[in-house]
Amino acid sequence: MLAWLVAEFLLDWWPGIEFRQTRWIVIPYVMLFFAGAGGMIGVAALAGRGWTISAVVMFLIMGVLCVLLHVSGQERS
Repeated sequence: MLAWLVAEFLLDWWPGIEFRQTRWIVIPYVMLFFAGAGGMIGVAALAGRGWTISAVVMFLIMGVLCVLLHVSGQERS
């Protein structure tokens, strides 16, 4: 999660470059995001079963929504 936050700062906030049109930068960026978000499931597991279940459900919803947004964006092109 910290690696993604550093990448977010260096790519998006600090210089403000438009990197989302460059595939070789976007792929590692998205991988870091999902790795960090998936790692947060482990943190939720330390808080108990209820938090683990809710974190897994939210992670799966996030993944499905990302795929749906990608597919709908491809149809417009």
